[in-house]
Amino acid sequence: MTNSNSNSRATGSHRTRRYYDFFGDLLVAVVGDGGRTSTQYRQMYDQFLTDSPSRDPDLVIEEAPGEVDSETVLGDPTDHYGWTGEEFLVYNRGDYMVVEPGWEHIRVTPGFEPFYSIYPMEFEIRRRRIEQGQALIHASGVTLDGQTTLFPAWRGAGKTNTLLALLRNGADFLSDDRLWVGADGSARGYPLGVNLQPYNLDSFTEIEPEYDTFQDRLRHDVHAFIDKRVSRGHSLPHTAIGYLNNAYLADNDRDFVDVTTLYSAANDVERASVDNVLFLEAAPNAETVSAARISTEAAMAATSAICNYEWDGRLREYFHAYDSLVEGGTMVETLDEVVRSERDIFRELFDDVVTYRAQIPRERDWTEHGLDRAIVETVRSLESARTVEATD
Repeated sequence: MTNSNSNSRATGSHRTRRYYDFFGDLLVAVVGDGGRTSTQYRQMYDQFLTDSPSRDPDLVIEEAPGEVDSETVLGDPTDHYGWTGEEFLVYNRGDYMVVEPGWEHIRVTPGFEPFYSIYPMEFEIRRRRIEQGQALIHASGVTLDGQTTLFPAWRGAGKTNTLLALLRNGADFLSDDRLWVGADGSARGYPLGVNLQPYNLDSFTEIEPEYDTFQDRLRHDVHAFIDKRVSRGHSLPHTAIGYLNNAYLADNDRDFVDVTTLYSAANDVERASVDNVLFLEAAPNAETVSAARISTEAAMAATSAICNYEWDGRLREYFHAYDSLVEGGTMVETLDEVVRSERDIFRELFDDVVTYRAQIPRERDWTEHGLDRAIVETVRSLESARTVEATD
């Protein structure tokens, strides 16, 4: 792996082709410049860029504007699945993704939501890593004081703020958003870029975002000023102002940042043995962070819900539509096999480590409310399986 944005090749049509090598398991070529998908791949998967692929790509994702005509449509005119006679179509409000049978070539329009093509790409990595006994979990992960803790959570529960608070206090990191775990108690880092939100920057003011122009910075500052002072849902005027603020001033393009540029002392942990798992749960009425032990069954229920929300639910909808439109389609069956295998891995992991659930107050500024210190203290207080065995 290399970390360089120069690792690209110009195609004959003057479009850039970049290669991403995921653990030697999956080689992906992303073709295009300036669209949402090529931009997000370049920022999010920067650590996996390679300028010397050793083989032809396993998957090609190509940005290509144009019209598409379906023979069959499942859904309404603005949001549907379809079959063109040669390709499976996912259509969403003027943008689309088309997939050749076999899922080895995906075309997207420049404005298509990037994650909608990332989920099937990462599903192929998941399918291949199952053979090595590893499963993908939606979690951040750190090593602090020699102890490795994972933080599975739903979106908005505090994974990134937890990571930043721990990095500020000397932790090393496995990942911010998702990583790989094994039934043997191992974790493998997934060093993706961090997608910082305004509330992350409010909590950790030492992080200085970069802007291309003065106008971009001004727009960000005005949006943040309004966002802090308007509580959407509390009243009709507040809701209207919040909607207009997000519609006209928010930057809808994600900006992923390398963790090492935020905290230079933090090291990227490639592999570690998991000591404990702390599920993060948003608790709007809580005043401070609290944690309690949970059973393997509770951990399994939480993990299944998180995985279904983050990627499996959308994949299941894709694959049901695909199988109904494409002769001989078996993608639902393949998904079920992967999910079963991953659940087996999660169960073995949770049986062997100590699992907790933390209640996280939903405060915009963690530093102001002391949540940054509270989460660090909570993590340092957690027991590992080794310490539990020693006291039994």
